[in-house]
Amino acid sequence: MNLLWFAASCCVMFGSMISFVQELFSLQWIDALEMVYIFIFGLLLAVLDTPFFNQVSIVSELRAGISKYIAALQRVTGKGLAYIFLGCALWSSMFANVTGVFLLTVATLLGLFTVFIGIFSTLIAFCKSRNLDLVRVELRKEPMSLKQMYDMHAKMNPMAGITQEEFKKMTPYARGVSFENSDIKVIFNALSSNPKRDVISLDDLTGWVNGSMMVFI
Repeated sequence: MNLLWFAASCCVMFGSMISFVQELFSLQWIDALEMVYIFIFGLLLAVLDTPFFNQVSIVSELRAGISKYIAALQRVTGKGLAYIFLGCALWSSMFANVTGVFLLTVATLLGLFTVFIGIFSTLIAFCKSRNLDLVRVELRKEPMSLKQMYDMHAKMNPMAGITQEEFKKMTPYARGVSFENSDIKVIFNALSSNPKRDVISLDDLTGWVNGSMMVFI
């Protein structure tokens, strides 16, 4: 999924640049400003999923800032909705402002691809969120079993919380549902209150299990 998200973000940046140049030379300043906003949004999403420059400090710093101030983009649901919005905004703006069959075709392809990735991501997020909620419902049936389950699996640092690997091993015991490593990462982004999102404390786990709504990852 990361490569698809990165490709979609590149489409957003590429389309917004084309539209920006067209609008700049046709003196459509407000529309050009909108393209700057869309480009920046696409750039932030690209930073999250880029397979390049992962060792560069500014990339890590930007990811930490996004995680802190725009936490919704760390969730699959948030990314899906963001790409649907950006795809529609880019498509409608390019159709309204660019001219020529070639540019209109480019606008269609870029917009459709971005919206498709957004819808696909949102559907996947719903399915995975539902599986996670099945685990929550199972743990909620017997409140005492939650503490026992936590003590059984939180071995590395039980005072801080359960780690990603320990949580991955715990879920099959609770409901028979297994998650991939990439799923565990976004689950921790949704459930953990730890700044690094690397552990889920017992308080976080209890709050999630006793909650009344499904958490979207």
